[in-house]
Amino acid sequence: MQFGMLIEFLFEKFPDGELFYKASKQRFDSDDEFKERAQKAVVALQSGKEEKYQKAWAQICEISRRGFEKVYQRLGVHLEEMGESFYNPCIPLALKELNDKGLIEDDEDAKVIKIIEGNKVPPLIVTKTDGGYNYASTDLAALWYRLNEEKADWIIYVTDVGQREHFKKIFAAAKSAGWLPADESKYPKTSHVGFGLVLGDDGKRFRTRSTEVVKLVDLFDEAKQLLWNKVR
Repeated sequence: MQFGMLIEFLFEKFPDGELFYKASKQRFDSDDEFKERAQKAVVALQSGKEEKYQKAWAQICEISRRGFEKVYQRLGVHLEEMGESFYNPCIPLALKELNDKGLIEDDEDAKVIKIIEGNKVPPLIVTKTDGGYNYASTDLAALWYRLNEEKADWIIYVTDVGQREHFKKIFAAAKSAGWLPADESKYPKTSHVGFGLVLGDDGKRFRTRSTEVVKLVDLFDEAKQLLWNKVR
């Protein structure tokens, strides 16, 4: 959704390539017509059929890449980049396999997988009402790729604890499809490792989509300065 929002705002306000996430988010939240265009832009981007959307997306990715590479260099981390979009070609394959096994159902205009594990939980939406994909679509495709192409034995997901229920549903769907064994002691297997939520001064969870967050690079600088002051 962020990319659809940014791309439409980029086309409209910054044709020369300059863009601001905060400004586009404010427009997205306040203008229903713009919001609808942004949502349609997501579908166009995921389809891969419209060159202007692909070009704008690549430009945004490169701007992001230049920013996060500086952070990874400071951490001494080498990143093998396989971002969310890497798995886009696998989504139709994974969903077809799940559909062929009778796991995907129509729910109004969306497509869902109903998860029954102990108590019935809200279904896992795999195709939105506008035909677009979401995190569940991508996570299922990524799991399919890692099991079938990378032949992974044990896949460990490290996210904040707020994603625990999401991954429980992803793993449950994969077990129902026979991608993962029902016996969790057998391979291949998946695990979710949750870490604590990052909170702001108000004690509430940081939400990056709201744009009102502390940048990691600024946190590094502050920690470095505090340590330097302590040493002195």
